[in-house]
Amino acid sequence: MAPSPDGPPDPQLDLPEPLPVPADPPSYPVTQTAAPAKWQEKPPEIVRYGPGLPDTPAGGQAELTAERVWRPRSPVGPRRLGRVRRLAGSALTLILLAASCVVLYLRFHHAPFQVTGAAITQHAAAGCTVEVTGRIATNGSAGTVSYQWIFGTGQQTPQPLTQSATAGQHAVYVTVAMQGSGHGRASQLVTLQVLSPAFRAVSVATVVDCP
Repeated sequence: MAPSPDGPPDPQLDLPEPLPVPADPPSYPVTQTAAPAKWQEKPPEIVRYGPGLPDTPAGGQAELTAERVWRPRSPVGPRRLGRVRRLAGSALTLILLAASCVVLYLRFHHAPFQVTGAAITQHAAAGCTVEVTGRIATNGSAGTVSYQWIFGTGQQTPQPLTQSATAGQHAVYVTVAMQGSGHGRASQLVTLQVLSPAFRAVSVATVVDCP
């Protein structure tokens, strides 16, 4: 550097020589290490209790609150209650109809008329007259019983008779009067024979006393 004409000369600076620059700079390998498995992020788990809230509520239900969610539900809806009432009404109607059928059956339908027994219930003598009363038992159905009285040894021809019985009547009472003649005392066997619907026979010994 030339000296300045107006002043002292400038000081000299010794600069270091520049280092040579290689044509291709060295490259250093870069290794990427994955994070440990325990540090990997996981989606959070959601634990719900009770009915919970819907994930995506409908537009009209966006204002759903916890109070409305936990509000107790009606045990029986109006439709179900109406259905139960209709079923109960139908069942009651069927029960009443069945009971009416049973009553009508018992009222108008009876078993065939039958005779279950026969007996002499009373015999009384008044002078030369003797009255004998017999009882013919039935099963309570309506019908007609046929019977006859037989006196003594059967020398007199019997005369069949009939007697009607109404429904619910369980006995038919028949009476015969035997008239004596002359004077004296005599024994007489009186027999009640039921001819139909079933044969029955019952006898009693009487005494005719004519003064």
